Amino acid sequence: MKKVIFLLVDSLMPTVLEECLRLKTVPALQFLKDRGRYWRECVTVFPTMTASVDSSLVTGTYPDAHRVPGLIWYDPQEKKIIDYLNGWRCVWKLGIDHCARNVLYDLNERHLSKQVTTVFEELAARGKTSASLNTIIHRGPKKHRVRLPFLARLLTRFRFHDNVSGPDVLTLGAMVVTPVSPQIPRHVQGMRQRFGINDSFAVHAAKALIESGQQPDFMLVYLPDNDHQVHRANPAHAENTLIRVDQRIQQILNAFGSWEAAVDQCVFIVTGDHGQTRIGNEREFNIDLDRLLEPFRVLQLGEELRDHDLVVCNNERMTYLYPQNLERQEAILQQLTSESRIDLIAWKQGNGVMVREGGSGREVFFAPGGPYVDLYGSEWTISGEWIVLDLYEDQGIVRYRDYPDVLHRLYGALYSQDVPMIVITARPRYEFLTRLYPRHLNGGCHGSLHKYDSLVPLIVTGTDQPLNEHPRLVDLKQFIVKLFDAHPVP
Repeated sequence: MKKVIFLLVDSLMPTVLEECLRLKTVPALQFLKDRGRYWRECVTVFPTMTASVDSSLVTGTYPDAHRVPGLIWYDPQEKKIIDYLNGWRCVWKLGIDHCARNVLYDLNERHLSKQVTTVFEELAARGKTSASLNTIIHRGPKKHRVRLPFLARLLTRFRFHDNVSGPDVLTLGAMVVTPVSPQIPRHVQGMRQRFGINDSFAVHAAKALIESGQQPDFMLVYLPDNDHQVHRANPAHAENTLIRVDQRIQQILNAFGSWEAAVDQCVFIVTGDHGQTRIGNEREFNIDLDRLLEPFRVLQLGEELRDHDLVVCNNERMTYLYPQNLERQEAILQQLTSESRIDLIAWKQGNGVMVREGGSGREVFFAPGGPYVDLYGSEWTISGEWIVLDLYEDQGIVRYRDYPDVLHRLYGALYSQDVPMIVITARPRYEFLTRLYPRHLNGGCHGSLHKYDSLVPLIVTGTDQPLNEHPRLVDLKQFIVKLFDAHPVP
């Protein structure tokens, strides 16, 4: 049985990849594509933010099952906003120790549902070994000690002493390192290098495992640098960043002695977690929610929840709103509808979802079960104006255009928590603005249901195992498990 190497490139986009392939500037990705299969439109999960997407990738479920709503969300039991380290001003206001605990411990040990299994747990049950190199979702059967660098311990007030669960090998930069190599360069581990949560650290660890003969059966390698650059440079100028990512992938292929030997010995899966949308350059492209929601008392970062009407959790091009006074929910919805830069407004209704278009107020309702079947074989009830979600029916099959897999994805987000919630998304070129959260004028941004944020390329090399002709990230966990089930070790 071949071993499997999964390369997860943050913000990998099909248009950028194909431009680089056309210019012949990414030889490693070209090699893997030429030796395998390629899909330019693999659908990610919603919200198109790393925490929710990676949870779905690793568990093979939508947020209504794995229960990680997004990168920023509100915990009604703790009465706290959960932030997995997005935006330094926001993190500073909420408390660095609080946010660090969210992402280092609570995300895997408390927030990720125990009712779902991760790919690491599934493979361990089959006697297979695995590694997670810098991925934030890594729950597995082994316990690993967190050893924060001194500066990180200082910033978190020396309060973090817990072990975390993971597969046989786990790295979270310099904060969790199981013995893969004693020579991980110190210059890639500092605060400016995000304490090792970067491409250099992850690739060094992957090479060390391969060259030492300790490569596990499955290895998930997270490469985040592309995302940081695209946020700043915008998706229209992302080719140079992807060239650097390709150079990292070349290092992994070179660790086998030759690229042909690499694909002879391993199955390679390369994809992204989400795309990005270019945000306009002027202030009007920031939808100021503080101003829009002025008629209501909104919980501000650092405040205690008292008689507030609303909690707002900004995920860049999408936002969760949590009404605290249900008598004011209709007024909140009307206020949101008045803003034409808002694309979609959605909330739970009965056992389904009501969706309203910003500006026009047109509505469509959908719920699981019913007479309509989509291209994934799921049955739905759909009533109202289908154009709101850009749905259409072809030969008896419901198909998606601007909002890929929108019925599964939007339902999964709204039912990720058992409390009243409103989801809003921004139209292309726009993002939501709230005080202290990051903004990306003339840069790249993501979070929404739109295809710009939602479609990523997928390369699978080294296996002929079937995969749905309309692939989704949420299906890849089962694909990986089947790879091992189809070829068990004697």
